[in-house]
Amino acid sequence: MASLETLSKSYGMKKAAVSKLRKQAENKLKEAVSKKRRASLGLVALEKQKEDLTRAKDHVAQILNQHLSQKASIERLKIAAEERLLHEQDTKDQVTQQSEYGSSEDKNSVIERLKYIDEKIAELHSELKERESGHAGLEKAIESSEKEKSKIEGQLKKQGHTKPILIEQLKASTKAESILRPKFESLLKLEAQASNALATVQKKLAEIAAQRRKKIAKLAAIKRKRMAALAAKKRKNNARKLTLKKTRKAKTRKTKRKPTKSIKHKTRSKKASKKKVLKTIKRTATRTNKRTTVKKKPRRK
Repeated sequence: MASLETLSKSYGMKKAAVSKLRKQAENKLKEAVSKKRRASLGLVALEKQKEDLTRAKDHVAQILNQHLSQKASIERLKIAAEERLLHEQDTKDQVTQQSEYGSSEDKNSVIERLKYIDEKIAELHSELKERESGHAGLEKAIESSEKEKSKIEGQLKKQGHTKPILIEQLKASTKAESILRPKFESLLKLEAQASNALATVQKKLAEIAAQRRKKIAKLAAIKRKRMAALAAKKRKNNARKLTLKKTRKAKTRKTKRKPTKSIKHKTRSKKASKKKVLKTIKRTATRTNKRTTVKKKPRRK
């Protein structure tokens, strides 16, 4: 019994130690798996973000190219309008110089021509204004597109720095998991073995304790039975003693009584018996007399 108890204690201590090591290994394994999952998810999200940013960059670059081409065309048209304006102004100066030396008829035609030239110059001025406003709007659009493009490029550059870190984390966590998982599984097996051994020892101890309880209960029942028999015997002896005591007391009382009283009692009983006999005789005589009188009455009639 003592050896089993010491064995149970040693198994319990062994199980507690193995359980502690198993919990430590389990926590480390959970941490490694969590880091691996976070790194893999981060890489997937990074790749998706990279694709989105690349698409956005391509879109911004396309819009920027459109704006740049529009700007170039507006600049060309602006230069052409300015050249035409200079040409129209030169022709106007020439026509005004010719009108000074011409006749009155020539002056009328010159005035008409100058009027046409002024209209053309006004049209060119309005066209240049439109080109300048469009050019300013395109400048702003180009500036915002370039800012957006530089922002996307910065994000892509940042991703380029983040991706190697995540890859390194994934590698380290995968390696840690490959080391910790077999260790955890072996500790789990050891814990199961220790718990099984402890359970068998505890089962044996329980069986021994149950047998001891049964033995104690059996001895207690025997003791109770013996005590009950002794108690019954004692009660019987006490009752016997009591009856003997009572009989002795009754005998002593009879011996202590006076003899005169007994004689008087005898005489009284004899007289009472005589009186009873006389009464019965009288009763029988009266009954016979009555019967005879009843029989005699019909004869008189």
